[in-house]
Amino acid sequence: MDDLAVYLMSSGKSEEEVQDVVAELKDHLEEAERAGKSVDDVVGQSPKAYMQHLGHEMAFDGKGFFKIIAMLVPNVFAYIIIGNFIQGEMTFSTAQLVGFPLVAVLFLLAAAQAFRNMSVRSTESKIKTGATYIALAALPMTLFLGLMILDIFVEMPTIVFGPTAQLVLFGLAVITLLLVSIWTKTWINLIIPLLLFGPQYALAQTKLPLEQQLIFSMLILVVGMGIFLFVWWKKNQQGQA
Repeated sequence: MDDLAVYLMSSGKSEEEVQDVVAELKDHLEEAERAGKSVDDVVGQSPKAYMQHLGHEMAFDGKGFFKIIAMLVPNVFAYIIIGNFIQGEMTFSTAQLVGFPLVAVLFLLAAAQAFRNMSVRSTESKIKTGATYIALAALPMTLFLGLMILDIFVEMPTIVFGPTAQLVLFGLAVITLLLVSIWTKTWINLIIPLLLFGPQYALAQTKLPLEQQLIFSMLILVVGMGIFLFVWWKKNQQGQA
């Protein structure tokens, strides 16, 4: 059921329709189980073929897709703006203004394709799954690195924001993170920037050498994310118990 939901959601189907389909199929499977029938008796084909059949039958949720894009792009800019604000460098080149949204959209499409592929592979090895997650994590970093290199070697028009504009952008970035957190009903969109930028800002106010600031910032980020993921995992375990 989880694989079916992941496949349909990553294929751009409406979340509400996916939940209805999964709930209906779950009822049919429970009835079939009581009657001594198998999954193949209910769906009439292999689970993979059934998921692909449903994927073709259900309409693409264009409105939902554009909602995600409309949420993702400002969220990416919010992270970048907060990082630049802390560093005191609020300058954007044309390559960055065009490239950041493109990176966000490319990552979303790649993630959807990866989850769709993994959901139909019942015998997916742990190594292959791990490699997929690593590739997904590396993709945005590689694209951002490409943008930085492009920015260094190709001269393009830049926009420099003054002190007042920087404060306004910083406020808008924080509001964006709050709104996305409320919309997605998760705190991770606030916890990550707090762990990422909070120590960086606090340590910048000290007299520690830059190298030590970077090391301590990284340690706090790694430990903080570890604690958050452990708490999140424990909470999920309790929910499934």
